[in-house]
Amino acid sequence: MRTARIKHFFLFALYLLSAGLAAAQDAHFTQQYANRLYLNPAFSGLGRDWSVSVAHRNQWPSLNGSFITNQVSADYRFEGTKSAIGIVLQQDRAGIGGLQKLQAALAYAYHTRLTDNLAFAGGLQTSIASLRVNYDNLVFGDQLTDFGQTALTSAEANHFDPTNYVSFAVGTILYNNNFWAGLNVSHLNQPSYGFDETTRLPLRFVANAGYKFYLDTGLRRRNAEFSISPALNFTHQQNFNRIDLALYTIYSPLALGLIYKGVPATGTDQDQSLGVIAGISLNRLRIGFSHDVGVKGFGRQAGGANEISLVFEQLNLNNLFTGRRSSKINHNIVCPAF
Repeated sequence: MRTARIKHFFLFALYLLSAGLAAAQDAHFTQQYANRLYLNPAFSGLGRDWSVSVAHRNQWPSLNGSFITNQVSADYRFEGTKSAIGIVLQQDRAGIGGLQKLQAALAYAYHTRLTDNLAFAGGLQTSIASLRVNYDNLVFGDQLTDFGQTALTSAEANHFDPTNYVSFAVGTILYNNNFWAGLNVSHLNQPSYGFDETTRLPLRFVANAGYKFYLDTGLRRRNAEFSISPALNFTHQQNFNRIDLALYTIYSPLALGLIYKGVPATGTDQDQSLGVIAGISLNRLRIGFSHDVGVKGFGRQAGGANEISLVFEQLNLNNLFTGRRSSKINHNIVCPAF
């Protein structure tokens, strides 16, 4: 019947929108280092003994039904060992149609020193994800008359059961007291997902690197820091390529960041946005806020994005800054806090 065809068309369009614009169901955080366990499983246990993080991202808030991502993550480094574990729980809700994704990931990381001035971290991650459509937000033809909506429920049958898949990822990081460089490869098994028709989730490569320059603080407080860190992030997934350039600065306890997302590359035509990050690091708490301003493409009309992060952590303050003053390095990494 006609309403059934409309229903199938709407869900197919929603599927294409969420898969294409959200890079095949993978969220992309502006505060990627506040969500570092999602960025690369090898970050588990680096820079802290343990942590618990909460993040909320509202993308394209001008739409009637924006794209919402909520995430909770935690990691723990086993004392006296080179091992750490991490866990990520994430919920994505795409648009007013109610396409929802729930994901749980468990990671193991191993850290070791390669030389006196170079360290290595490697991580493995297993994820379980479930996609479903929330029909409560959909209105079909048999619910409507010329005077508006008359029925709370529709006679249309729900033919789209939730779809589930398992995905694997591997990540590596090289770092010392001034720089870091990481690579994460997700969806190693290229799992199948979808409703009426299924497709394979393509491999996703995320490379990031940066260098921290320490400046004279002029502060007398212990462990006070004044630094600037240029950074690069590159994402590749099937036919999608994206380059982000960022500049971070820390003047304890404040942190600021500026990131240009979607730097134009040869032969590409994609959304571009400018993200501004502001954060504060207290004793065991870090609070961050960021706002993306659309520069080119769909995001310019849809309102960019807003993001909030809270990180509770236990730091090893005795060794936090000693590494850069000696030939030895430790479990700490100099990547930005946000």
